[in-house]
Amino acid sequence: MDLENIIESLKKERQVFHSEADFQFALAWQIQIAYPEAKVRLEYCPAQYPNTHIDIVVKLNSSTIWIELKYKTLKLKFSHKGEVYSLKGHGAEDIGKYLFLKDLQRVEMLCKSFPTASYGYVIFLTNDPTYWQKKRIRKETAADEFRLHDGKCIYGHLDWGLNTGEGTKRGHEEPIELNGQYVTKWKDYSVVSDGRNGTFRYLEFKVE
Repeated sequence: MDLENIIESLKKERQVFHSEADFQFALAWQIQIAYPEAKVRLEYCPAQYPNTHIDIVVKLNSSTIWIELKYKTLKLKFSHKGEVYSLKGHGAEDIGKYLFLKDLQRVEMLCKSFPTASYGYVIFLTNDPTYWQKKRIRKETAADEFRLHDGKCIYGHLDWGLNTGEGTKRGHEEPIELNGQYVTKWKDYSVVSDGRNGTFRYLEFKVE
């Protein structure tokens, strides 16, 4: 499945989304258009993992493709093609990074569990430059190992910093273990306004 071509097609149809669920549905719809013979399912739960719900699963020919999405936004209100968008400011970037990498770990687990013709993608779409920009001032923070700035190589054991407060990581305490190596390469998605929060970029990792 040519995901890059699908995203290029999606850009022309939708420059922005109301929510993560809206992004999920739009991408699934675009996949179905590109591959009419595919079986596309949302919030799929593998029988072997009853508590695991995957955003999009595609059955195409003999392949199973697992797709997890994240959509984190800065506050933004504007009108596009007669449709009004009022995006929330999600904040909590440290948790956003952690959850994206947790998705990556989950897709790795599924590809390992179903190795025959199984691969996957994790995609992060945002208008928050905090995710793709590297901080100029270097000091230790709670989520150093979860950073996603452009050009970073991500692999191995990832955990919170030693001085991370319990409140910061509550519900997200477990470290992340990755088998593969991934280099962050953010790509332009759309520009909907001139402000800091008007540019959307996306990060995509393929898991094989």
